[in-house]
Amino acid sequence: MSARKSERLVNLLIALLSTRRYLTKQELREIVEGYRLSASDTAFERQFERDKDELRNIGVLIETGSNDPFFDDEEGYRINRAEFELPPLDFSPEELSALGLAGQVWQDTVAADHTAQAFEALRAGGAAPDPTLVPRVRPLLAVATPDFDTIYAAILSRTEITFGYGGEARRLQPWRMLQRRGHWYVFGFDPAREGDRFFKLARFTAPAATVGKAGAFTIPDDVAERAQRLAPADASTAVVAVRDGDPHDFPQPEPVAHDAVPEGYSAFRISLSTDDAIVGEVAAAGPDMVLLDPPELRAAVIERLRAVAS
Repeated sequence: MSARKSERLVNLLIALLSTRRYLTKQELREIVEGYRLSASDTAFERQFERDKDELRNIGVLIETGSNDPFFDDEEGYRINRAEFELPPLDFSPEELSALGLAGQVWQDTVAADHTAQAFEALRAGGAAPDPTLVPRVRPLLAVATPDFDTIYAAILSRTEITFGYGGEARRLQPWRMLQRRGHWYVFGFDPAREGDRFFKLARFTAPAATVGKAGAFTIPDDVAERAQRLAPADASTAVVAVRDGDPHDFPQPEPVAHDAVPEGYSAFRISLSTDDAIVGEVAAAGPDMVLLDPPELRAAVIERLRAVAS
């Protein structure tokens, strides 16, 4: 975004926040510096519509209405300060530590700029993480794949991507990225197949590239639920026994009957991205989870636990 456009957006935001009544387009054209320089009415209309979309895309709610309910006045615009301003921010020491660790995770990717902006916003609200509260642990999520930054940027700008998968050219409206046991997936809508799809970044056979215009699609509000309902294409399946009352985050676990379920446990058939993902989840749960089937994964869990114990 150019410096001139950024300045114009900020000026528009200030103008809409500074009024209790609705401001008409003509009033905004006279108030906002960038609009006064518009070469024509048509150019101003295009700029104004684009700027409104930009503000709405970052979550700014612009109200429209009339200043006089009894007359058909020209439509005006304003921003409700009560809905725009954040409530007081208050985090526990544990939550601040988690935020600090999250900031470390993303510092080497395209997300680093957005992470820095988020921390600046937290500082402005008086709730930035204190470095002394952050444990001396450096979490690491592998983002070495060259397609990660391209897809991440496409999700933010709502731009379609193309890439190779299984030797075929694919097109996707990317909605979300997910990480499981060190493997990254992109989840979104495949227009050619008219359905939601997962793709594993490590299996791309041609680099990801953006195609078309930004703002080409809308990310659905229920994207998390839709992702949970659809396991990755190369999902592995197993039957696990989970201690009753113990939380887990398996997507769509299916209750099943099994002869070897220990007392106080319940059996579920679960699906994750890979065999290693299942082994890692069960081993990390310790005594709260037991892998029942298949035998080869059960043996892998036992081997993993013995290695940890030694």
